[in-house]
Amino acid sequence: MKKLLFVSAAAVLCAAPALADARPNGIFSDHAVLQRGRPVPVWGIADPGEEVSVRFAGGAFRTAADAAGRWEVRLPPMEWSSEPCELVVAGRTNEVVLSDILVGDVWLIGGQSNAEMTLGGPWGVGGAALAEAEAAAADYPNIRHVKFRHEKALFPQDGEPCCGAWRVADAGTLAGITAMGYYFARELNAKTGIPMGILDDNWSGCPIEPFVNDAGIAALPEFATQVAETVARTRADLVAWAERTVAAEASGIGQSDVGPMPEGTHWTRMYNAMVAPIVKFPIAGATWYQGCANGGEGEGYAKKIEALAAGWRAAWGYCFPFYIVQLASHYAKTTDPAGGNGWARVRNAQRIAAQTIPRSGLAVAIDIGNATNIHPKNKLDVGLRLARWALRDVYGDKDLVVSGPLYNSMSVEGGAIRVGFDYVGSGLVAAGKDPDVGGAAPVETPDAPLRGFAIAGADRRWAWAEARIDGRTVVVSAPDVPAPVAVRYAHRANPMGDCNLYNREGLPASPFRTDDW
Repeated sequence: MKKLLFVSAAAVLCAAPALADARPNGIFSDHAVLQRGRPVPVWGIADPGEEVSVRFAGGAFRTAADAAGRWEVRLPPMEWSSEPCELVVAGRTNEVVLSDILVGDVWLIGGQSNAEMTLGGPWGVGGAALAEAEAAAADYPNIRHVKFRHEKALFPQDGEPCCGAWRVADAGTLAGITAMGYYFARELNAKTGIPMGILDDNWSGCPIEPFVNDAGIAALPEFATQVAETVARTRADLVAWAERTVAAEASGIGQSDVGPMPEGTHWTRMYNAMVAPIVKFPIAGATWYQGCANGGEGEGYAKKIEALAAGWRAAWGYCFPFYIVQLASHYAKTTDPAGGNGWARVRNAQRIAAQTIPRSGLAVAIDIGNATNIHPKNKLDVGLRLARWALRDVYGDKDLVVSGPLYNSMSVEGGAIRVGFDYVGSGLVAAGKDPDVGGAAPVETPDAPLRGFAIAGADRRWAWAEARIDGRTVVVSAPDVPAPVAVRYAHRANPMGDCNLYNREGLPASPFRTDDW
């Protein structure tokens, strides 16, 4: 039987946990970070009815395991602290002591390969040499991370999480840490002093659908009924197949006579195994860097991001910040002014989602991509751009400009269109950036024309546009389009180097289109 079914089939057919000495759930280990400012459940297993005590930071709590051997206590909301503490769980005959526990902020780093991409290792940011250089430059005892294995399940799991132990970000671990998540956490820790915990919970190559949960599906009337019915049918078919397989093996018939495992839909499966077991573990927020595997879709992808965010927030029970990384430039360059190829429409969907979902934000990466490498190595700028949102929303830097210009309006003025933006900051500029040099500010080019704008009339024929900055807006026009009705900017697979609108804070404008053709 395939192992990944059957994390969940086993849970359906035999739900009782194996009991032993009292112990905490696997999300708790040495070096963990517990979320500040919220009640923190500590849970685990013991013998049914066994009394369990939990001690942490001067507090002591008692409970008893239920008939299934499950127990839980709640630590009260705590202030952040970089002072290491012990978390002690004691049962009738044993005691588990977890050391070096901090209280800070925990961030879930979700997505596919560009979220999972490490500082070292295969297709890493810079291999072991860069990781070693990072470690040699500084040690970060207040940044901790825990890596989740790739697993799937039919039903939401509530037992042991599919993760290893927490690890301190130091010379021995940096090569295996999510690069984007590390740079994000490092910037937050540097600016606030608060310990940071990273839940490295992602899957290279995954589409978005397996990370959306049942609550997220139900939140979207556009496809909720159809998807929910498909998920229910898949679960029923797979559970029935698992039951037949178990019965066949018990009778000596053999699995081959049962027939192949039905495939069905993949919705919810990664969430069920990789996220559901930790939803009691409070977090400060989540980031989401994904979209390559859904790259052929249009703006409808925005609804899937909305479903993912809504479902995760429903599972945790509160509206935490949710930050999206827009896909970087990739593939060969094209010159057609209409664009729309490659990931152009998915990028626009990511912009729409970030401007629609409450407490959300968008880290634009259009200027730090790579034409031939789907894994651009500059994850420092990605982490820094994500951190801006958190520094404003979570850590109180209310005056911080968190984004480059995001489209918000257009108006036709004679033979031109005036485009308005959010996040203009201290002004719009033309600028350029070396995509491979992380942390380097774009260089303003005040005499250079704005590039990347196209314009069309009612005939839907696109032409490259002349564009000029006018205060906090951009005015676009084209001689061949006397009556324009729509504008596109950087709306192509790889506009890197061919689009140059920034704000003076050094953040690039997001690609956008105003039409729905």
